[in-house]
This record gives sequence, C-alpha cells and structure tokens, in this order.
Amino acid sequence: MEILLKILMMLLSLIPFKLQMFFGMLLGRVLYKLLEKRRKVAICNISKCFPDLNKEEKNSVVKSNFIRLGQAIFEICNSYHWSDRKFLKKIKNLDEFKKKIQAIQNSKNLLLVPHTGNLDFVVRAPSPYLKVNGMQKSAENKLWDKVMTKGRGKFVNKIFLPNEGRSLLKTLNKGESVLYLPDQDYGFKKSIFVDFFDHKALTVIFPFLLVKRTNCKVFLLTLVREGNAYLADLEELKLKGEKLEEDLKIINSAIENFARVNKSDYYWIHRRFKNRPDGEESFYPEDALR
Repeated sequence: MEILLKILMMLLSLIPFKLQMFFGMLLGRVLYKLLEKRRKVAICNISKCFPDLNKEEKNSVVKSNFIRLGQAIFEICNSYHWSDRKFLKKIKNLDEFKKKIQAIQNSKNLLLVPHTGNLDFVVRAPSPYLKVNGMQKSAENKLWDKVMTKGRGKFVNKIFLPNEGRSLLKTLNKGESVLYLPDQDYGFKKSIFVDFFDHKALTVIFPFLLVKRTNCKVFLLTLVREGNAYLADLEELKLKGEKLEEDLKIINSAIENFARVNKSDYYWIHRRFKNRPDGEESFYPEDALR
C-alpha cells in the first residue's frame, strides 16, 4: 500500500499546475459536502473570528477554504516529488525571499509556520538555501505517517516528535534552524490562554522557552498562492524571552494578521478554540467535538 500511495502522489505531482488547481477546486467542493463536522468547525471559527461578516460572506469564506484544502492535496504531492528547480520557479519573489533566507544562514533561527492545508509545500520553501529541522505529531493513520515522514525527510534535515523537545533545543543551540507550528490547541499542559481574534486560545509556551534558552531569532514563514505562483515571506518577530504572555501575544498577533489577509488559506477546520477558560461555553457544537 505504501508503494501504491507513493506512486499515486508522484503521478498527481506530474499533472500540469493549472489542472491541479482546477481538480483541487472540484475536490474541495466535494469535501465541503462530505466533511460535515469539519464544515461546522470552520463555520464556527469564521463566525467567531469575523463577526462583522454577514452570513453569505462567512459561507463564502468557508467554501473557499475547502477549495484551498482540496488544492492542498496536490501541493503536498508537489512538495514531496518536485525538484528544487521546479519548486523555486513557482516563487514569484524568489530573489527577495532568497536574500532573506541567506541573511539568516549563520544564526540560530526559529521559523514559526501558521497552519495551512498545504503546510508541507510551505515548509519546503527555505530548504534549498537553509538546512532546516522540524517537529511533527505522528499521524493517526500509520501508512500516511510513514509516507509523510519520508516525504518531509527530503527537505527537512531532522524530524523530532513532540516528546523530543530537548533534542530540538540542542539542535537549535548548535546554530541550526528549526520549524515549529505554534497555533494549535495542544491542551492545557505547557500552554496558557492568550488572545487570538479577541478570544482566549490555548497557546503553547514552547517557542518562548526556546527563545529564553537559546536567544534565537524568531521568524514567521509564509507562502501564499497568487494565481499560478506563490509569494514567500519571512517576517522577523521581536520575541525577547523575558515575558511569557507578551511574547506569545506577538506570535498570535502575527498569525492573526496572516489569517485576516489570507482567510481562504488558514486552517479553519481545526478546533483552535477547543478548550475554554473555566465557566466559558464551548465554541463548537457537541457533535463537532468528537
């Protein structure tokens, strides 16, 4: 099965890009119909985060979000099978982005990445110019976990599991760059509530600890599709590693700004506000929490 899945992904990566995005659009519309629970989660998130939008506008954002999720399936295939040359041709501001990456090659860097459906495509962007390491959660499906890990291993130097935080810290302290996704609700352990779209969201404290213990630089790494190409960006975030909540607010604010501008790209199907402060009602319908 693993070989068949790899062959399928390779074949999908060979489809011309415009056709990939067209088929992805169709697939996204199907996913919108089929994934009822995820659709409910996305509608709740959009409603809470963008209360000024009317019902039609909210539904439009959710539908476009599912279209991007459908297209992301092809982008993940591309991230595992495209050559560096083919990948870099898709970055329309490559010269500018390359200069930003080359400027941080000899320093300790924490590259924070907002959750998007095409996450693998995003994190590949700096790899031709910068040795990067990352942390990932194991996928529930063992077959996909194996394929995903091998695919990411083509452009990520070392991959750490969540219980290998100390090893990641040591790698960062050696002067290497590390990728990390700070915007999921990982539960109450080692997280605190910080504002995100004017709502309390459990925010993991790990990035703050890394800055405090390594004095690394922190950047927000993003890659946004524009037509048949992408805009890549590396924005420095001024974390100091001194005040926990202050640093986490900077992270959440940067991701919020990204999500406001790129509503269709952000991972709204994730239950970002799953856990609530004491006494606060759930954001989500009961059947969407299971």
